[in-house]
Amino acid sequence: MEFLGLDLTIWVVLAVYLLGVLALGWWSRRGTENQEGYLLGNRRFGSFMMIMHSFGSGTHPGAPAGVVSKTVSVGAAGVWVSWVWLFGTPFYWLIAPVVRRMRYLTMADYFEHRFSRAASALYVAVATVGMTILLGSVLLATARTVQGMMGEAAAGDTWFFGILLTVATVFISYSYWGGIVAAIRTDMVQGLLIIALSVLAIPAALRLPEVGGMGGARETLFAENPAYLSLFDTGQFNLWTVLLLSVSAPLSMLAMPHLMSVCAAGRSEWEGRVGFTYGNILKRLCTVGWCVLGLAWLAYLIRTGRGIHPDAAFGDCIRGLLSPVLQGVMLACVIAAAMSSGDTVQVTLGGLLSQNLYRPFLMPQASDQALLVVTRRAGLAVSIVSVAVAVLMRESVVRAILDYVNVLSLVGTSVAMGLLWRRMNTTGVFCSVGLAVIAFVMARYVLSWPRNAVTGLPLLAGVFGGILGSYLAKPPEAGRIEEFFKRIYVPIRQESRLGLTLAEVVPPERRLLTWGGLFLVRPSRQSWVGFLVALAICMAAVLFMYSLVQV
Repeated sequence: MEFLGLDLTIWVVLAVYLLGVLALGWWSRRGTENQEGYLLGNRRFGSFMMIMHSFGSGTHPGAPAGVVSKTVSVGAAGVWVSWVWLFGTPFYWLIAPVVRRMRYLTMADYFEHRFSRAASALYVAVATVGMTILLGSVLLATARTVQGMMGEAAAGDTWFFGILLTVATVFISYSYWGGIVAAIRTDMVQGLLIIALSVLAIPAALRLPEVGGMGGARETLFAENPAYLSLFDTGQFNLWTVLLLSVSAPLSMLAMPHLMSVCAAGRSEWEGRVGFTYGNILKRLCTVGWCVLGLAWLAYLIRTGRGIHPDAAFGDCIRGLLSPVLQGVMLACVIAAAMSSGDTVQVTLGGLLSQNLYRPFLMPQASDQALLVVTRRAGLAVSIVSVAVAVLMRESVVRAILDYVNVLSLVGTSVAMGLLWRRMNTTGVFCSVGLAVIAFVMARYVLSWPRNAVTGLPLLAGVFGGILGSYLAKPPEAGRIEEFFKRIYVPIRQESRLGLTLAEVVPPERRLLTWGGLFLVRPSRQSWVGFLVALAICMAAVLFMYSLVQV
């Protein structure tokens, strides 16, 4: 039985899912009566919930659809659409405890306490514009992906607006009610759905007679073009680009506004480390499934002689492989991927605007309850603007828009310099961000340089700008620097040590490098062992993917 051109079963599955997450968001209102509860859930979540929060907030429909699309275009090298940060992932194990020990509510608090209110305002402005546009592009990609999966029955602007408003209304509602608590709980459910998305269609694709399992797919692809089975191509994803992205990945993540919630909403440093690192490793592993699906469908298209646009490959294979019930589940998975990103953006940006603009510049004496009201309303406004952005962009290609989010990542250079170099100051932040943005725009838009240059040049410009700006102005106050570095080197639940001096907190024998104002501390056993384990898992994922495509 069909309704509006789709099997009734699909509608039932979608309705059950959407009503379920709304109910979960309503139930999550308890415990969000103050800023810390709304923004960080009073820091009470365990490892599993933190893993799913990190995984869900970092995954959106563009990831599986993009990997399948690129794989159908170039072969196995399409895996790097989502793996561009693969080898930066082990560094998350080192980043997470530092962010947790800051004991702040937002990443803009870092800029305010380490540098100044002006630096904090700069970060809020860049983050708000960048993440609003990012959320708009995610909503746009979701509406288009769902339309593609529904086929001709969902063509036209009426369906586009209906899908867009439904997805936005649901995550806006539960995020407004329950803040990060609702986001983390729904991310747990939605993360499990996204994992299901990663494996659901693969067996059906490999069982197709035209594909003949992974072995048959390899033979077909090798006969058509041996380059289809190479993990690297000569264009966008060559080996040097991947290595350079491995350097920039941890810097990029340091600038993300939701970094505070994915690292600091757990009960201790351990939950933050496990959640942040292994939530992202889980995404890297799911990427293997997305790529295998793309390779199988590419083999099918070659054997059948069908020609489709690569951007339609994901929806095309879902409609061709799955029953109505599973199509409904897959649609729920895609919508889940969008909402798990949208809820985090709404809560995080609401916190930035209330905590770091409204409070310091407009209402310094505002109570915690007043700030919470502003946080909810600001997050609501951001999400509504993002919906408008999605509507305005619906006839355009979103790649140029997503480039703006790359500009946001350039702020990460100044974050890293502030964590590692005591001489870094407010002028250094402005110069670092300014020169990095100029370098990116020149390399990307004016000179049209290769991706290596587009990635590497802004990083070098950011470091140079940070050093130049810091030496053009007077050094930061010694007291401010000492208090900040004590914070990030005093473990959670050892707050009594914050009353000690920096020399007592980090004695000389624990310091690895202090030349030129640098401040690097010898890593603990937990730090370097955890880093090596995460690196080994990432290497194993690459070796596994390599073994899959060998003839």
